[in-house]
Amino acid sequence: MKRNRLGMIVVVILLIVALGTNGYLFLRIQQLEDQLSAHPTSDGTKVIGTVHDVSSETTEVVANVSDSIVTIEVYAGGQAYSTGSGVVYQKEDNTLYIVTNHHVISGGDTINVLFANGESVTANLLGSDEYTDLAVLESEVSFEVEPIAIGDSSLLDVGETVIAIGSPLGSNYSGTTTQGIVSGLDRVVSVDLNDDGVDDWDMNVIQTDAAINPGNSGGALINMSGELVGITSMKISNGAEGIGFAIPISDAMKNIEQLKENGQIERPVLGIQGIAMESISSYARYYNHIDSSSTEGVYVYTVQNGSAAWKGGLESGDIMIRFDGQDITTYKSFLNLLYAHNPGDTVVITVERDGHERDLSVTLE
Repeated sequence: MKRNRLGMIVVVILLIVALGTNGYLFLRIQQLEDQLSAHPTSDGTKVIGTVHDVSSETTEVVANVSDSIVTIEVYAGGQAYSTGSGVVYQKEDNTLYIVTNHHVISGGDTINVLFANGESVTANLLGSDEYTDLAVLESEVSFEVEPIAIGDSSLLDVGETVIAIGSPLGSNYSGTTTQGIVSGLDRVVSVDLNDDGVDDWDMNVIQTDAAINPGNSGGALINMSGELVGITSMKISNGAEGIGFAIPISDAMKNIEQLKENGQIERPVLGIQGIAMESISSYARYYNHIDSSSTEGVYVYTVQNGSAAWKGGLESGDIMIRFDGQDITTYKSFLNLLYAHNPGDTVVITVERDGHERDLSVTLE
């Protein structure tokens, strides 16, 4: 009898526990259903509400700089022409100065800037440069915007975490944030400036695997201190993934200031018209009496009277083969060597003339 009574007590206890558990589960399911009803998405799909507020170092960094990143909308003849991104880097009273890419605004006649608060204002183009792919805009605003802090891109390390912020595919995706690492430093990317299929210029860039897409151009690459370290500019799209590039801010700032103050970047002028030897056909060599089979160097077609080249003794028909001791292989290499100097610098240009080499001292203008 005692055993039967004890068994009955155990059964009753188990029943009470089971009922209590079922009651808790029912209550919890009811709470989840309430959350589903309270948080529908725009397409009617129901989602579970957030239980915890999870933040990280990244969210804090992004929150601190997001107001400084803008969308650039470019119009030509009243029609939408292109979109890109920009970064507010300086402020003077109610005037904001914004850096973006040259290729974003090139060809347009009206530029609008869309801010994170939804405000849109017209911008004035202060200066733009195709070689550095930089442009500086000026906008007057009646609301508060803090410029981004400028970092030092020379301190970046491969493997360091970076964040890209911009407007891929236009204003509908403004403020898009992607995270990655610095994949490489001092990368050299050749670019074709006039779409003739020949590379005209070499750009020194930061490589990153942070996603960069059309519309990100001109946006910000920032470090985990919230400092601007690069201007996102381009990506490799021929089958490669995760290879994007940004212009190092430490290289860009001196050019940005020139664009702001002068509307252009001051570069030396030699005063010649030339063509790469590799581009000259056999017939053109015969027709122009070019007695050389070399495919390296730059052939001088004309020398402008009174120019630096004219004063230094360059002549039509010369083949420039070295610039201050460095080989000239293509016209692109010539431009890179020339633009590494400043007006007023004196350089030695080695030319081939009548089968002989000559060193000419030229003061650039």
